[in-house]
Amino acid sequence: MLQNLLLNQAQKKLELFGDSFEPNRPNRLCVSLSDLHFTDGTVGSQNLRKDDWDTFYAEILARCLRNNIKEVTLVLDGDVVDMIRSSRWAENKVYPWHREKTEIFSKILNEIIHAIVEEQHEYFFHWLQQLPSKLERDAKIKAAAVKIIVLLGNHDKELLCDQKALTYFYEKGLGRTLDSIGDEERASIGRMYGDETMFADKKTAPYLPFYYGDRGFRFFTTHGQWRDEDNCREVDAKAGLPRWIVADGWQNETWKKLKFSPFFLPCFGDTIAAGLLSTFIYKVKNRLESYGYQDKRLFMILGELDLYRPSYKALTRIIDETKSMRADKRDHTAILIIEDTLYECIEDWLNWDFTRESSPSSWCVKIVIMKYILKVMKFFGFKIKVIAFLVKLFIDKKNPDSGVSLELMAGFPAFMAEYREYGFQIHGEGHTHKALEEEPKFSTDKPTTYINFGTWRDQIIGRKNSGYRRRSVLRAFYIFDLKNKQECLTEEDRTLKYYTDDMIKWSDKSDAFSE
Repeated sequence: MLQNLLLNQAQKKLELFGDSFEPNRPNRLCVSLSDLHFTDGTVGSQNLRKDDWDTFYAEILARCLRNNIKEVTLVLDGDVVDMIRSSRWAENKVYPWHREKTEIFSKILNEIIHAIVEEQHEYFFHWLQQLPSKLERDAKIKAAAVKIIVLLGNHDKELLCDQKALTYFYEKGLGRTLDSIGDEERASIGRMYGDETMFADKKTAPYLPFYYGDRGFRFFTTHGQWRDEDNCREVDAKAGLPRWIVADGWQNETWKKLKFSPFFLPCFGDTIAAGLLSTFIYKVKNRLESYGYQDKRLFMILGELDLYRPSYKALTRIIDETKSMRADKRDHTAILIIEDTLYECIEDWLNWDFTRESSPSSWCVKIVIMKYILKVMKFFGFKIKVIAFLVKLFIDKKNPDSGVSLELMAGFPAFMAEYREYGFQIHGEGHTHKALEEEPKFSTDKPTTYINFGTWRDQIIGRKNSGYRRRSVLRAFYIFDLKNKQECLTEEDRTLKYYTDDMIKWSDKSDAFSE
């Protein structure tokens, strides 16, 4: 009775998708990936080879057969599709923060999602849709027992602004027609966002869930953008609604009252990804092509600027390349095109009203100082030098490899005392593109684990000495919820085991392009 009361109270706090204390549930497997960042290919293509996905399926299948798995959940932890990194915004001079321009905004969104699903990443979405039937055929797992959960990130949030684009993603990307989404799933996602009825209409595409939790796996995960002041919006208190800033941390009930607007509204990070970098790539490539420049190396570097993390490293990379071009006395006009376009794009970025309006407090003073320095130094003709100086001086070089403090982890939902009745032991997130693990100790009777899934995509990595290397970084996180061999009577008669499978892949094809 007490346990049921606690669970009923807990359900008012978090809306979970998984089973809880059913002792006779079958052997189950949860697999999590993050940050695929599939783009439309207009400012560079992130497109892993077919054999990567086929190999991944073979690994899932082998684990299912080895452990007699009967239920599988695949969690794609946000930023599966990237609606921000596209030249279509600059081409139309309409950006992700121009949502009031509804007709052209919708047109751009639908062009991007169609190109992602039907052109650039058709094989992946076919692979994803075929996963349930293939596991039914190869592992005798009922297709209905294979669940695919796609969480909301900060680069796919624009999908939620346009029902046509979101419906297309469900139907053509995930292979789920709107009428196949059941009433309970619709109600569950609605409760997560604060209104059980908001997706009740079968003609409405539900939002992507903000988080996933399962008490059987003792696992809770969310994309992680709620901890990043650059990629969500601070909301001031007004009209009876509460205030929220990143420093407030996880505030599920507050977010419900705010309709989760901190994570739906356009943000400062959009001005960098869609406004500064994507616009620079689009403009400089057009100008170089108009000039007749044909060096494949430079165009490849421009096409790869999306693969640097943090994003400021893309600016460092192109600045390094112009230095190298000058030293080698390569085409002077091409150098000027790059440098002038980069300066122009940074100057425009600093002068956009939305850059200032959306900037977190840590950026407000930086923006004013950078605008002033650019204006003064432009008079003396020190364009590229001053840009290089500003990048080194002002761009925040946080190192996600340094770990996560115990104080921060204490505020993660899986570890909060407020949610302890769920029995979570594992908190997962992505967003940073840096794989991490931590072993925090809290006042619970079971060990706890923090996992960052990193990414599942190609990356450009700086060499220890100098230069750059191309490689794929592929991390999958597996959780097994298994019956013990003896008669299963209580929760303690089950085994929970979990681990990461990390792959870093190099290839001759990637190495063929030096530096």
